[in-house]
Amino acid sequence: MKSVAGSLREQVRLLRGIGNDNELKGKYATKLKEGAEGLEKRLGQVASRYERVHGHLTNWANDLEDFQTEADKVLANAKKEQELLEAEKAKKESGGGEDKTPDPSPNGAESDPLHEFRAQLERIKGNRDERARHHAGKIRDQLDDAIEDSWWDDLKGWIHDNIDTIKVVLDALGWAATIIGVIALFIPGLNVLALALGGIIFGARALLAAAGEASWMEVAMDSLGLLTMGAGRAGLTILKGANAATKAGAVAGRQVGLKAGLRAHKSMMNSLQRAITNTTDEGAKKFYKDLLTFTRKKISDDAGRVAKEATESSAGAKWAHLGDGELHGVYSQFAKNKAAFPEAAVGNTAKARAGYGISLAAIYAGAGVDTTDKIFGQSDAWSATSKATDGIIPDKWSSEGYNDWKENTWKAPIGSSW
Repeated sequence: MKSVAGSLREQVRLLRGIGNDNELKGKYATKLKEGAEGLEKRLGQVASRYERVHGHLTNWANDLEDFQTEADKVLANAKKEQELLEAEKAKKESGGGEDKTPDPSPNGAESDPLHEFRAQLERIKGNRDERARHHAGKIRDQLDDAIEDSWWDDLKGWIHDNIDTIKVVLDALGWAATIIGVIALFIPGLNVLALALGGIIFGARALLAAAGEASWMEVAMDSLGLLTMGAGRAGLTILKGANAATKAGAVAGRQVGLKAGLRAHKSMMNSLQRAITNTTDEGAKKFYKDLLTFTRKKISDDAGRVAKEATESSAGAKWAHLGDGELHGVYSQFAKNKAAFPEAAVGNTAKARAGYGISLAAIYAGAGVDTTDKIFGQSDAWSATSKATDGIIPDKWSSEGYNDWKENTWKAPIGSSW
């Protein structure tokens, strides 16, 4: 610790030199000097703490050596006494002398020939613990200075102490989110739960990465499904906008078509209405009515049908879209309105295709990354289960190269800040 303090003092000297350097000019020089002065002060405080604590640790080390020396002497004397007792016992068993070895009492230690040595060791241990508390108190007093741990330092300390448990819990949540996502292909609504779990995992992984206990690549690989889901929702929003505009254009186009059809068949329809009114022949009346109905239907069909609601997705379509039936339904609605009213889709086709493509790519990218990570990555939850069952449940296979890349790419250096 003394050498560490010396190194810090040397850094303080160098920083003081930067702060006093009048040759540096420009805005960067002012910032550099200010930073050097602040860091010089902090490093000086750290060096002082190392120097003060070093003295107490040295005294504690000396006390430990003294206690160990005393304990070694007691142990040596106890061994000699034990050897004498064993010699006396052997002599008695061979019939060469009287037994002078006291019998130990099962109700106490009064007849224990080694009792005094055990008592001496207990006294040494008591003295050692008392001196340990004394030096610990002195060190705590020295730590009560201007250098204070922030709430972030305390949080990082807690994370470091519990990192194994945290990783097991997060890994278990990741598997749960994946399983729920698959089940959501058959049970609508469960994808919301999977999304919630993904949000928790992303936040926790990001916290671990910021604390230096995980890499940002781990955050990306473990949470990319959530991130791509966000991109997928953005793409769906684009698609919905294009679909709404196309549907509005289709409704307007149908109105134009209906009006044109009615104008083109107005004379004929009026004649049929008069014929129905004036004829008394029931057979003829029915014929005129059927002809009028046919004409109206033809006008309606010629004007085009507007798909007003998203198409209901089949099981196959849901599988193709990895459970996102909404994406398939909205795009199918757009495609139908475009086919019936091509002019309504002008200016919206590119947007619809882009939104659909972004969403579909995000779905498959998220699923692909999650599947890759589940296959090649190490599972903390699986390892913990295997260990708890003494290997009855074998540990999951994983790729060492993949794990090394994932754990060490974009990993923040462990450090501290003031």
